[in-house]
Amino acid sequence: MNTVLSRANSLFAFSLSVMAALTFGCFVTTAFKDRRVPVDVHVSKVMLKNVDDFTGPRERSDLGFLTFDLSANIL
Repeated sequence: MNTVLSRANSLFAFSLSVMAALTFGCFVTTAFKDRRVPVDVHVSKVMLKNVDDFTGPRERSDLGFLTFDLSANIL
């Protein structure tokens, strides 16, 4: 007769086969799906803020100290 370990091994192998088949099925159903969605972006208000530059001395700093705050309304 089969031992407990032999039956557990068979059950584990069968479970792995079922999980592999389910994983492949999920891949096939989603791999060729069109994921493009139309997006319309509108900018309502642009604000310019002065932000302190803490990157180093101003003479050596290549980074600007003005940043743009864009508030976008996505419809």
